[in-house]
Amino acid sequence: MAEQYLDAGTVRRLLGDVPSVSLPKAGDVVADKYRILGTLGAGGVACVLEAHHTLLDKTVALKLLAPEASPETFASRAERFLVEAQAAAKIDSPHVARVIDVGTLENGAPFIVMERLEGCNLEELLLLEERLSVKDAADYIVQALRGLGHAHALGVVHRDLKPANLFLAQQPDGSSVIKILDFGIALLNAGDSGEAASGNIVGSPVYMSPEQVRNDANVDHRTDIWSIGTVLYELITAKVPFGASAEGLGELFAAILDEPFVPPSHHREDVPKALDAVLAKALERDVNLRYADVAAFERALAPFAVVNSDVAPAEVPVVREPPPRGSGRWWLVIAALMLATGWAVHRGAFTPIIAWVRQHWLH
Repeated sequence: MAEQYLDAGTVRRLLGDVPSVSLPKAGDVVADKYRILGTLGAGGVACVLEAHHTLLDKTVALKLLAPEASPETFASRAERFLVEAQAAAKIDSPHVARVIDVGTLENGAPFIVMERLEGCNLEELLLLEERLSVKDAADYIVQALRGLGHAHALGVVHRDLKPANLFLAQQPDGSSVIKILDFGIALLNAGDSGEAASGNIVGSPVYMSPEQVRNDANVDHRTDIWSIGTVLYELITAKVPFGASAEGLGELFAAILDEPFVPPSHHREDVPKALDAVLAKALERDVNLRYADVAAFERALAPFAVVNSDVAPAEVPVVREPPPRGSGRWWLVIAALMLATGWAVHRGAFTPIIAWVRQHWLH
């Protein structure tokens, strides 16, 4: 099936005032090896192009930061763009979109080359299905937690987890896998508090943790646990846990800080009570009461998830039921006893016993 690319007018509308002439067009070759095929998507200040790697003969995705009228704004965004590339490149996980290359255009606009993914993100999936089954939702989040585990082990905190940044990628064998996208506002080292010091709040408001809302200087990996818990809640209930009816950022932030937690089973009867408890812990406002790390969250959530291919065999015990009565190998035992009895009679082994029975019981 032919890929549907965005036309130039749509790209201009999505990127605002950025002139389309500054962006590569279909047929252009970037960095002497990436032949542009078309535009896959655009939003904010970046767009994603599909390209053919002429040296490796494979299709890739090229994420491009569009030039800005303000040099200061562009420089700041270009720096963050590089942070995204560095963060994603550090992480070797099947659940994080792989970075292949980075570079800049002749006009100075940076780009990131990533693996080309087929499928849709979870925001798009929610638009199609409204809400997911508990097993599917838990399975997708378990996979995301595994990717986050690799990131956190390297000191990388995502800080912008949301359904749009979790991509359900189709594999060549027909299976699907969750991949984390967009490390554009990631912390590369624990304790980095540059944004807090400058007064800038980072993240997507609905999914921000209380510490992000307060702009605390000590935001750490546990902020990702809150955000991914919020995503799970939304996948199951089609509602966010806090501020679902808020009007404006002020009300939303107040709800994140103070609104009582409503268990997901309140919105959906087939949600197990045990899953209510798992989400309540992931969404604890006190970070010290939240799961200490994503591994602990994964262990708590795994029983509700679909068993998928990358679970170690030891984690999937096989329960063997006993065979029903009258079946199995009982006929072999009976046959063996009959043969043994016949052999014993033939050898006269039972002769004394038979004589004793005749003498004492038959007379």
